[in-house]
Amino acid sequence: MGSFGFGMIGFFRTLNEHAQTPQSARLHHEAIRFGECLVLGGLVATVLAGISHWNTLRRMERGEMPRAALWPLSITVALFVALLLAAGLWSVLTPR
Repeated sequence: MGSFGFGMIGFFRTLNEHAQTPQSARLHHEAIRFGECLVLGGLVATVLAGISHWNTLRRMERGEMPRAALWPLSITVALFVALLLAAGLWSVLTPR
């Protein structure tokens, strides 16, 4: 997620410099913001995965069995990306 966000930021920042119309400049700016959200989401997901892994290792060192999460991180990240996509589409498609 993070590397895709960095790619979006770089690509659309370059396109933003060559924007011909205010509409295309706004579209490129919104795509850059979406890429920034992807980078932030990737960072948060990585930190949360590290914490989850560390907790599982500590539980195993104590001789306990690892527990399956009631709300897995993968589902949380997928919902976050879906909401982010919906918000991005909403901001791009609604007239200003």
